[in-house]
Amino acid sequence: MLVGVMSDSHDNMFNVEVAFKIFQDHGVDAVIHLGDIISPFIVKKIARLAWNDLMVYAVFGNNDGDKVLLNKLFSKSNWSIAEGPRLFEFNGRRILALHGYNGVEYTKKIVYSIASSTKIDLILYGHTHERDYHIINNTIIVNPGETYGYLTGNPSIAIIDLEKLKVEFIDLE
Repeated sequence: MLVGVMSDSHDNMFNVEVAFKIFQDHGVDAVIHLGDIISPFIVKKIARLAWNDLMVYAVFGNNDGDKVLLNKLFSKSNWSIAEGPRLFEFNGRRILALHGYNGVEYTKKIVYSIASSTKIDLILYGHTHERDYHIINNTIIVNPGETYGYLTGNPSIAIIDLEKLKVEFIDLE
């Protein structure tokens, strides 16, 4: 099973479209968005880009606006969005997804602490807009970077092969 991971799209319609084209080309089975989608019109765009049987899961970010409408649009497509952290299980892999808390260092401290004290295969987080890949206590930690691209100048996503636990970062430019 392949999972596409994205975060911090911040209403960048162009990069969201590029990300979903890459996800489709790679044959991902599900997409996990790690928050800061921002506006409901992005979810409408994702619904137009999605292919049959694609599941989209998300956690809310600190900048997400109309959570009620975001939730309604996700539900309309039989997808799921909720406050994080969220625990998923795909192909026997336990995945914890969250956005982040306060600043960059505090977010990393929380994520790395969780990794060192739990038996989770993957921790996926966003918020920092920076790519991250670490392994702590056999837990793989991934931040795909920002889909938005304007903060770091390097928009990116990740694709994770859950069978091999292989992570591939992909630049959107």
